[in-house]
Amino acid sequence: MTSARRYAREIETRWAALLERPAVLGERDWSVICDWHARGIPLPLIGEAFDQFSETLRRRRTKPRNLSALVPCVEDAWRTVCGGRYEPAEHPSGVRGRRGLPAAAWDRCAAALAPDDPMRSWLRGLLERLAKGESAERCEAALEAGLLEHLPEPVRIDLEHAVAADLSAFRGRMTRRTWETTRRRALISAARRRFGLPVLSEFAASHPPDETF
Repeated sequence: MTSARRYAREIETRWAALLERPAVLGERDWSVICDWHARGIPLPLIGEAFDQFSETLRRRRTKPRNLSALVPCVEDAWRTVCGGRYEPAEHPSGVRGRRGLPAAAWDRCAAALAPDDPMRSWLRGLLERLAKGESAERCEAALEAGLLEHLPEPVRIDLEHAVAADLSAFRGRMTRRTWETTRRRALISAARRRFGLPVLSEFAASHPPDETF
């Protein structure tokens, strides 16, 4: 894998070129870069996403505020590279349900945990909220807000060590506040990868709201 320093430097250079001015990476930018690097998304693929986004940007009057604007382009390309891992599963009746594959992955994760594990009951509660009609965006926000606090302690400690090692090369470029925010975002991303919890809201947005479970 490309070294963390080179990875960040090349993305920062592309970002500055896109904005047509010197760029200073902020909290959200570092969170995005660290997540991409930890997941092994290659620089050439990110470069293609920059090229694609620059075409879209030419039709706009305003410049994006942070790298989050490129996330959809990068994620679409990465899903293609990974063989369409998020292709929606077919509903038994032939109609794709709103819950789709991401919610099913949440369900499998809950089922794989011990019956008395607090994370299991917490995930089940989120799925029940979704089934009762709460928006995917709200359920997704609740997952992001509470995931770290509900992790089994051995898993949390293991992830903290792994994330600290992954982010060490970036530490010198960040303020204390940016470091803490980026560290939390990296821990959430690592926990989602560990348990196979994809982003529900992004998937649900691609399906008509009147589909049934």
